[in-house]
Amino acid sequence: MEPYLICNITLDSCGILILLMLLLPFFFGNGPGTTNRRKENLLLYAASVHIFALLLRLAGAVSILALSQTSAAGIFTGASILPLLLSVSLLTACILCDENGVIHLRKGERVPVEHIVYTVLPPVAACCLKIVFPGVDLLGIAWAVALQLNQHIIQIDSMRRVEAAEQRLSRDRALIMTVQMQPHFLFNTLSSIEALCQTDAQAAGESLENLSGYLRGNLDALASEALIPFDDELRHIRQYVALELADPSRQFRFDYELDVRDFKIPALSIQPIVENAVKHGALTHRDGTGRVLLSTEAFGETVRVTVTDNGLHNAALTESQRESRGIGVDSTRKRLAALCGGSLQIFTGESGTRAVILIPKTERG
Repeated sequence: MEPYLICNITLDSCGILILLMLLLPFFFGNGPGTTNRRKENLLLYAASVHIFALLLRLAGAVSILALSQTSAAGIFTGASILPLLLSVSLLTACILCDENGVIHLRKGERVPVEHIVYTVLPPVAACCLKIVFPGVDLLGIAWAVALQLNQHIIQIDSMRRVEAAEQRLSRDRALIMTVQMQPHFLFNTLSSIEALCQTDAQAAGESLENLSGYLRGNLDALASEALIPFDDELRHIRQYVALELADPSRQFRFDYELDVRDFKIPALSIQPIVENAVKHGALTHRDGTGRVLLSTEAFGETVRVTVTDNGLHNAALTESQRESRGIGVDSTRKRLAALCGGSLQIFTGESGTRAVILIPKTERG
């Protein structure tokens, strides 16, 4: 009996060490961050509860080995069953829930095969070995190994999600480029420059310089995910506005109220909103009374960027224009959220449209 007790104490102690290797990095705040925080938390709760179960099992084994208290050992061992079942329940919830911690039990719902294999295989192996070695209890360490393997699966799944998000961002950047680089805009701009070449060579040169900067800004945004200073985005916006105003038939007023400029944003996160405000807002006024206002201000823990126009967007848009505008706004909203934790809201009323972008204060400077 005694060799088996020593063996079981050693195995349960190893199980505790395995789980501590899983838990300690998170207690000290340097654990591997994942996109599945809710699933990861459930797994950590399961590991913590199982450590408690193993401690009860150890107490029971020690009471027999050191004190010969078989009755006390029975109490400890029986008490360990409840936290063990709770650990099983928590891991089951971890496997079945989505990244938001919500369990969906719909018909046809797919449960990750890796989770099932890594959860079932260690306890089954422990039960098979118990047939060969009846006195050795491997269930405690087997479940600890299962929890550790599931943590590994969560991290792999998180890496896949990050890669998928990066791919989506790349597609969104390409989509924004497609929306922004509309042929009719380039055609109108080149036509305006051609006309200026005959009447004002200096103005034509300035327009060519603005067009070059505008195209370069779009290409740079497609090639990089890094945040850029607001002033770089502002320069891109000024180039676009100058190109629009170079056409005498497309007149409007564009104003700036920039109370704060020392912050960073994803490239092409404000400029597409400005284009929408100009094309589908200010330019709906054929008499030149269209107006767009770009403003920035500190707002609590964020920087608030507002683009306001006095146009009637939806009333002046065709169905294809509405679809194109919606895609561009949705892509911009996703990029803001993914790259800097920002947000975009659009408010449309009888007096015009207001787009509000919130940039977290941590992205300032």
